[in-house]
Amino acid sequence: MQADVVGLMLGNFVFSMQIAPFVLVAVTILRGLILLSGQKREFEDWTRNPLMSFLSIIFLPGSLVYIAIRYVVSKAFGINVENIGSSTTYGEINLFLKVDRPPRVAVVLSALYIIVVLSVFVALSLIFLPAVFFLDNTPGVVFCWYVAVGVLFSNSLRSGDVSLVIASLRRRPRTGVLEFVTVLVILIILYTQVIGVMV
Repeated sequence: MQADVVGLMLGNFVFSMQIAPFVLVAVTILRGLILLSGQKREFEDWTRNPLMSFLSIIFLPGSLVYIAIRYVVSKAFGINVENIGSSTTYGEINLFLKVDRPPRVAVVLSALYIIVVLSVFVALSLIFLPAVFFLDNTPGVVFCWYVAVGVLFSNSLRSGDVSLVIASLRRRPRTGVLEFVTVLVILIILYTQVIGVMV
């Protein structure tokens, strides 16, 4: 039984690595479209985007799990966290990163990549594991699935991420570009190998 669990988790992790880029792109586009549907002028109400605010409230448990993953990984990689708070624009809980003293580009990109993979891994684990081990507890399984959807919905490229990468590049313009290209090449090779093994 224990070997089955380990095998399931390993398979889940590899699958999470495979689909992580697609999840990131799809969710970023989806959230971008929702944000673009908001008001383009000054506040008339408590939010510029009622739909995004509604989704942020609905998926709050999953969003908190995602923020926890971002926080732990950011701290582990030495990325300074300014605070954790709610966006006044859309009422969404977010992790605000400091960009005044950013770490190296390779560190930032590695941290962002790990955040995406771990978020997908946690979401898939919440989908598959409860269904396997708690078949008689339907409310618990449904709640885990609900949290998983919230984690996936939160797993997108944020403006703060882009700002941090740009700040890292500006701080070390020569080595930063080299690190950026090196990380991209490593990821391309990694994904070529992973997809090749799985296919």
